[in-house]
Amino acid sequence: MKRLSDRRILLVGASSGIGAATALVLGREGARVALAARRRDRLEEVCQRIPGGALVTPFDVRDAAACAEGVAQAVEGLGGLDALVYVTGVAPFRRLAEADAEDWRRAVEVNLVGAALITRAALPHLAASASGGRAVYVSSIAANDHPPRRGLGLYITTKAALDKMIQVWQEEHHEIAFTRVSVGDTGATEMGVGWDPDRGGDQVREWIDRGLMFGRAMLPESVGRHLADLLASEEAVPVSSVVPRYKP
Repeated sequence: MKRLSDRRILLVGASSGIGAATALVLGREGARVALAARRRDRLEEVCQRIPGGALVTPFDVRDAAACAEGVAQAVEGLGGLDALVYVTGVAPFRRLAEADAEDWRRAVEVNLVGAALITRAALPHLAASASGGRAVYVSSIAANDHPPRRGLGLYITTKAALDKMIQVWQEEHHEIAFTRVSVGDTGATEMGVGWDPDRGGDQVREWIDRGLMFGRAMLPESVGRHLADLLASEEAVPVSSVVPRYKP
Protein backbone atom coordinates (compact mmCIF):
# COMPACT_ATOMS: atom_id res chain seq x y z
CA MET A 1 0.00 0.00 0.00
CA LYS A 2 1.40 3.37 -1.01
CA ARG A 3 1.62 5.96 1.74
CA LEU A 4 -0.69 8.49 0.08
CA SER A 5 -3.05 6.11 -1.69
CA ASP A 6 -6.20 7.94 -2.79
CA ARG A 7 -5.27 11.07 -0.82
CA ARG A 8 -6.85 14.00 -2.68
CA ILE A 9 -4.37 16.87 -2.96
CA LEU A 10 -4.48 20.29 -4.60
CA LEU A 11 -0.93 21.33 -5.51
CA VAL A 12 -0.60 25.03 -6.34
CA GLY A 13 2.53 26.04 -8.26
CA ALA A 14 2.88 22.69 -10.01
CA SER A 15 4.16 23.83 -13.39
CA SER A 16 7.91 23.92 -12.67
CA GLY A 17 10.70 23.47 -10.13
CA ILE A 18 9.73 22.24 -6.67
CA GLY A 19 6.03 22.12 -7.57
CA ALA A 20 6.52 19.92 -10.63
CA ALA A 21 8.91 17.62 -8.75
CA THR A 22 6.44 17.36 -5.86
CA ALA A 23 3.65 16.43 -8.27
CA LEU A 24 5.68 13.45 -9.52
CA VAL A 25 6.52 12.31 -5.98
CA LEU A 26 2.89 12.54 -4.87
CA GLY A 27 1.79 10.58 -7.94
CA ARG A 28 4.28 7.82 -7.21
CA GLU A 29 3.01 7.72 -3.62
CA GLY A 30 -0.51 7.01 -4.87
CA ALA A 31 -2.09 10.43 -4.34
CA ARG A 32 -4.80 11.82 -6.59
CA VAL A 33 -3.54 15.26 -7.49
CA ALA A 34 -5.01 18.42 -8.97
CA LEU A 35 -2.27 20.54 -10.54
CA ALA A 36 -2.65 24.32 -10.43
CA ALA A 37 -0.62 27.17 -11.93
CA ARG A 38 -1.12 29.81 -14.60
CA ARG A 39 0.31 27.91 -17.57
CA ARG A 40 -1.92 25.08 -18.81
CA ASP A 41 0.67 23.78 -21.28
CA ARG A 42 3.27 23.38 -18.55
CA LEU A 43 0.77 21.67 -16.27
CA GLU A 44 -0.18 19.24 -19.01
CA GLU A 45 3.48 18.37 -19.52
CA VAL A 46 3.81 17.56 -15.81
CA CYS A 47 0.54 15.63 -15.88
CA GLN A 48 1.84 13.33 -18.62
CA ARG A 49 4.77 12.28 -16.40
CA ILE A 50 2.62 11.33 -13.38
CA PRO A 51 1.67 7.64 -13.04
CA GLY A 52 -2.06 7.50 -13.66
CA GLY A 53 -2.19 11.17 -14.66
CA ALA A 54 -3.65 14.09 -12.73
CA LEU A 55 -6.32 16.76 -12.90
CA VAL A 56 -5.20 20.04 -14.53
CA THR A 57 -6.77 23.19 -13.06
CA PRO A 58 -4.99 26.30 -14.40
CA PHE A 59 -5.63 29.64 -12.67
CA ASP A 60 -3.86 32.75 -11.39
CA VAL A 61 -3.55 32.94 -7.59
CA ARG A 62 -3.79 36.75 -7.79
CA ASP A 63 -7.44 36.46 -8.90
CA ALA A 64 -9.83 35.75 -6.01
CA ALA A 65 -12.64 34.46 -8.23
CA ALA A 66 -10.21 32.23 -10.13
CA CYS A 67 -8.90 30.79 -6.85
CA ALA A 68 -12.42 29.92 -5.70
CA GLU A 69 -13.26 28.37 -9.07
CA GLY A 70 -9.98 26.45 -9.16
CA VAL A 71 -10.61 24.92 -5.74
CA ALA A 72 -14.19 24.06 -6.77
CA GLN A 73 -12.92 22.30 -9.91
CA ALA A 74 -10.36 20.36 -7.90
CA VAL A 75 -12.97 19.28 -5.35
CA GLU A 76 -15.39 18.21 -8.08
CA GLY A 77 -12.74 16.35 -10.04
CA LEU A 78 -11.19 14.61 -7.03
CA GLY A 79 -14.41 14.06 -5.11
CA GLY A 80 -13.25 16.13 -2.15
CA LEU A 81 -10.01 17.52 -0.76
CA ASP A 82 -7.67 16.10 1.88
CA ALA A 83 -4.68 18.40 1.49
CA LEU A 84 -3.56 21.71 0.04
CA VAL A 85 0.08 22.29 -0.89
CA TYR A 86 1.08 25.88 -1.79
CA VAL A 87 4.44 26.10 -3.57
CA THR A 88 3.84 29.19 -5.68
CA GLY A 89 6.28 32.05 -5.16
CA VAL A 90 8.20 34.83 -6.88
CA ALA A 91 11.59 36.26 -5.91
CA PRO A 92 12.29 39.56 -7.68
CA PHE A 93 15.92 40.63 -7.39
CA ARG A 94 15.64 44.21 -6.11
CA ARG A 95 17.15 46.34 -3.38
CA LEU A 96 14.21 47.90 -1.53
CA ALA A 97 15.11 51.37 -2.82
CA GLU A 98 14.77 50.04 -6.37
CA ALA A 99 11.38 48.38 -5.88
CA ASP A 100 8.35 50.19 -7.27
CA ALA A 101 4.67 49.69 -6.47
CA GLU A 102 4.25 47.00 -9.12
CA ASP A 103 7.21 45.01 -7.75
CA TRP A 104 5.68 45.07 -4.27
CA ARG A 105 2.20 44.33 -5.54
CA ARG A 106 3.28 41.22 -7.45
CA ALA A 107 5.39 39.83 -4.60
CA VAL A 108 2.65 40.36 -2.01
CA GLU A 109 -0.14 39.05 -4.22
CA VAL A 110 1.69 35.86 -5.24
CA ASN A 111 3.62 34.98 -2.09
CA LEU A 112 1.04 36.01 0.50
CA VAL A 113 -2.41 37.01 -0.72
CA GLY A 114 -2.68 34.09 -3.14
CA ALA A 115 -1.98 31.67 -0.30
CA ALA A 116 -4.71 33.35 1.77
CA LEU A 117 -7.28 33.22 -1.04
CA ILE A 118 -6.61 29.56 -1.83
CA THR A 119 -6.74 28.63 1.85
CA ARG A 120 -10.04 30.42 2.39
CA ALA A 121 -11.61 28.57 -0.53
CA ALA A 122 -10.21 25.20 0.55
CA LEU A 123 -11.04 25.43 4.27
CA PRO A 124 -14.50 23.80 4.33
CA HIS A 125 -13.32 20.94 2.15
CA LEU A 126 -10.19 20.31 4.22
CA ALA A 127 -12.29 20.38 7.40
CA ALA A 128 -14.59 17.72 5.91
CA SER A 129 -11.72 15.34 5.09
CA ALA A 130 -12.10 11.97 6.81
CA SER A 131 -8.31 11.57 6.89
CA GLY A 132 -7.83 14.95 8.58
CA GLY A 133 -7.28 18.02 6.43
CA ARG A 134 -3.76 19.34 5.93
CA ALA A 135 -2.39 22.57 4.46
CA VAL A 136 1.31 22.79 3.66
CA TYR A 137 3.11 25.94 2.48
CA VAL A 138 6.62 26.28 1.10
CA SER A 139 8.48 29.14 2.75
CA SER A 140 12.21 29.89 2.82
CA ILE A 141 15.14 29.84 5.22
CA ALA A 142 15.88 33.33 3.85
CA ALA A 143 12.94 34.64 5.92
CA ASN A 144 15.02 33.94 9.05
CA ASP A 145 18.52 34.87 7.88
CA HIS A 146 20.27 37.37 10.16
CA PRO A 147 21.22 39.71 8.68
CA PRO A 148 18.92 39.23 5.68
CA ARG A 149 20.18 38.61 2.16
CA ARG A 150 20.54 41.89 0.33
CA GLY A 151 18.72 41.89 -2.99
CA LEU A 152 15.91 39.59 -1.79
CA GLY A 153 14.05 42.08 0.37
CA LEU A 154 10.64 41.69 -1.28
CA TYR A 155 10.86 37.90 -1.18
CA ILE A 156 12.07 37.81 2.43
CA THR A 157 9.42 40.25 3.64
CA THR A 158 6.53 38.39 2.02
CA LYS A 159 7.79 34.95 3.13
CA ALA A 160 8.11 36.18 6.71
CA ALA A 161 4.53 37.44 6.50
CA LEU A 162 3.45 34.08 5.06
CA ASP A 163 5.01 32.28 8.04
CA LYS A 164 3.07 34.43 10.50
CA MET A 165 -0.16 34.09 8.54
CA ILE A 166 0.08 30.29 8.67
CA GLN A 167 0.36 30.46 12.46
CA VAL A 168 -2.81 32.55 12.56
CA TRP A 169 -4.66 30.11 10.29
CA GLN A 170 -3.73 27.31 12.67
CA GLU A 171 -4.94 29.22 15.71
CA GLU A 172 -8.27 29.91 14.02
CA HIS A 173 -8.78 26.37 12.65
CA HIS A 174 -7.59 23.61 14.95
CA GLU A 175 -9.43 20.98 12.90
CA ILE A 176 -6.85 21.35 10.10
CA ALA A 177 -3.12 20.69 10.41
CA PHE A 178 -1.17 23.65 9.00
CA THR A 179 2.53 23.27 8.18
CA ARG A 180 5.10 25.83 7.08
CA VAL A 181 8.23 24.43 5.48
CA SER A 182 11.41 26.53 5.35
CA VAL A 183 13.29 25.41 2.25
CA GLY A 184 16.98 26.00 1.65
CA ASP A 185 18.71 26.83 -1.62
CA THR A 186 17.34 24.65 -4.41
CA GLY A 187 18.57 24.36 -7.98
CA ALA A 188 16.63 23.76 -11.21
CA THR A 189 13.87 26.21 -10.29
CA GLU A 190 12.67 29.46 -11.85
CA MET A 191 13.52 31.57 -8.81
CA GLY A 192 16.23 33.48 -10.64
CA VAL A 193 14.25 34.14 -13.83
CA GLY A 194 14.60 37.81 -14.73
CA TRP A 195 17.61 38.44 -12.50
CA ASP A 196 20.46 40.45 -13.98
CA PRO A 197 23.15 37.75 -14.33
CA ASP A 198 26.07 40.01 -13.37
CA ARG A 199 24.41 41.62 -10.35
CA GLY A 200 22.83 38.36 -9.31
CA GLY A 201 26.15 36.53 -9.52
CA ASP A 202 27.89 39.16 -7.42
CA GLN A 203 25.14 39.01 -4.82
CA VAL A 204 25.22 35.21 -4.62
CA ARG A 205 28.98 35.33 -4.02
CA GLU A 206 28.35 37.79 -1.19
CA TRP A 207 25.77 35.42 0.35
CA ILE A 208 28.30 32.59 0.15
CA ASP A 209 31.03 34.70 1.74
CA ARG A 210 28.67 35.56 4.60
CA GLY A 211 27.88 31.88 5.22
CA LEU A 212 24.25 32.14 4.12
CA MET A 213 24.54 29.32 1.57
CA PHE A 214 25.47 25.69 2.15
CA GLY A 215 27.99 25.00 -0.60
CA ARG A 216 25.51 23.18 -2.80
CA ALA A 217 21.89 23.39 -3.88
CA MET A 218 19.26 20.70 -3.42
CA LEU A 219 17.36 19.09 -6.25
CA PRO A 220 13.63 19.93 -6.36
CA GLU A 221 12.78 16.24 -5.90
CA SER A 222 14.50 16.27 -2.49
CA VAL A 223 12.05 18.93 -1.37
CA GLY A 224 9.17 17.04 -2.99
CA ARG A 225 10.03 13.91 -1.01
CA HIS A 226 10.12 15.95 2.19
CA LEU A 227 6.67 17.40 1.47
CA ALA A 228 5.33 13.90 0.80
CA ASP A 229 6.76 12.74 4.15
CA LEU A 230 4.89 15.55 5.91
CA LEU A 231 1.63 14.68 4.17
CA ALA A 232 2.05 11.01 5.07
CA SER A 233 2.78 11.72 8.74
CA GLU A 234 0.10 10.57 11.14
CA GLU A 235 0.89 13.51 13.41
CA ALA A 236 0.67 17.24 12.80
CA VAL A 237 3.97 18.96 11.95
CA PRO A 238 3.54 22.73 12.46
CA VAL A 239 7.06 23.73 11.37
CA SER A 240 9.61 21.91 9.25
CA SER A 241 12.82 22.72 7.39
CA VAL A 242 14.86 21.07 4.67
CA VAL A 243 18.31 22.38 3.73
CA PRO A 244 21.20 21.08 1.63
CA ARG A 245 23.59 18.69 3.33
CA TYR A 246 27.22 19.61 2.75
CA LYS A 247 28.96 16.97 0.65
CA PRO A 248 32.75 17.43 0.31
